[in-house]
Amino acid sequence: MERHLLLTGVPGVGKTTLCKCIINVLQQKNCGKIEGFLTEEVRHQSSRIGFDIVSVDGTVRAPLARDQGMLKGPRVSKYTVDLNSLESNALPLIKSGDSNTKVICIDEIGKMELFSHRFKSKVMHLFECDSLCLICTVPVHSNPFVDLLKGRDDVKLLEVTRDNRDDLIDVACDFIMSRVC
Repeated sequence: MERHLLLTGVPGVGKTTLCKCIINVLQQKNCGKIEGFLTEEVRHQSSRIGFDIVSVDGTVRAPLARDQGMLKGPRVSKYTVDLNSLESNALPLIKSGDSNTKVICIDEIGKMELFSHRFKSKVMHLFECDSLCLICTVPVHSNPFVDLLKGRDDVKLLEVTRDNRDDLIDVACDFIMSRVC
């Protein structure tokens, strides 16, 4: 039975915004504790200078990647990934130790995050937890790790487009609520 939700689509189509909308609806419906993180752009004036990890409840904000500075680490395009920040900030946000947690949001499982072996291991562990429903964003382009997740029997894959993203709020919420509420 499908119990996890993967949202895919081209960059900038609205996957993170869709996650925020889904989380808001689930919170309004009292569907249990929601943990996890969102990935948000960091802008200076009109230019994107990087990405931050932001907890679902907004209490944690930490750098994921930047296009400037003395940061050393793996690169994706012009951005350097801060693996220490990813592992010390994102991993605690996707823990599964709280029995009240019903939903975990992971925005996103992409190139930057997949440089971390600890992150990949944690994600695989979460997909095996019967008591959880995961909402994850993934890139549309092929990647061995993401392709493995997309091919799981317990995953519902929704492609987000500019034309359908508003309609997917109800589809996604109905899917999740039927599993956790």
